[in-house]
Amino acid sequence: MFSCGNNKKTSQYNEKGLPIYEFNNDDSTAVRQLAEEYVSRFSSKNFEAAADMLYTVHNDSVKPLTAEQRKGFIHAMQQLPLHGCAIKEQVLRSDKDNQVRIAMLMTENGDLEQERGTVNFFLNPVFIDGNWYLTLLDKYAEGVGLYQ
Repeated sequence: MFSCGNNKKTSQYNEKGLPIYEFNNDDSTAVRQLAEEYVSRFSSKNFEAAADMLYTVHNDSVKPLTAEQRKGFIHAMQQLPLHGCAIKEQVLRSDKDNQVRIAMLMTENGDLEQERGTVNFFLNPVFIDGNWYLTLLDKYAEGVGLYQ
């Protein structure tokens, strides 16, 4: 599933009083390309390179993972019995409340297409200062969950 429109806030608001965002195909393509590069690195178990693509958001500024966050991410991912992964869904809702669902194949006899033997992993693409960045989905992060 892919959501599109123009990447600017409109002057319209939804029923919750939140600004309505519109995204275009360029936004969907940019997010998809980032997610595909991330999945490529992740699938090849190059968790260091995958971690290099991840950011956090603080007060409308984007920052790479700290050394401690990066180390924790890499260590956690190295523990997984990963046999492949694939992008399953992409949804753009706002500048900070988005989702890319990645199915990770955890068993040799599983099936990515049928999602047997898989677990889901979520990224949250954010749009800051005219660019898209990947963050790990954190339901407590600034701006996340408002549009769901």
